[in-house]
Amino acid sequence: ICCAAWEQRLTCADQMMLFGKISQQFCGLKKLPRSRDSRYFWGWLNAVFNKVDHERIRDVGPDRAASEWLLRCGAVVRYHGQERWQKDYNHLPTGPLDKYKIQAIDATDSCIMSIGFDHMETSSICF
Repeated sequence: ICCAAWEQRLTCADQMMLFGKISQQFCGLKKLPRSRDSRYFWGWLNAVFNKVDHERIRDVGPDRAASEWLLRCGAVVRYHGQERWQKDYNHLPTGPLDKYKIQAIDATDSCIMSIGFDHMETSSICF
């Protein structure tokens, strides 16, 4: 029997039963237990954001590299001589490497990890 003839032979009840079986399979997919792998994925992603790039520190200076790291991880920074907090990675100030020195950091609800603290090693911020 060709496909066209087969489709014509399916009654409305047959089509509903076929659709029901397919929808049950899709609904069953939703009930699968959540994998613990998602937790490891987010941990891995946070580690990637916190990885220290020593070449970047050499290229742009320690305070700029530390600022980039902090903003990338969701923290905010304030520079000496400025009242407003820098929140947007894309609007970091430009200029001479030693012009903007970090005065304060607010890392509330950020994903900074201890492996990223090497960014602060040569910056002007004191703990």
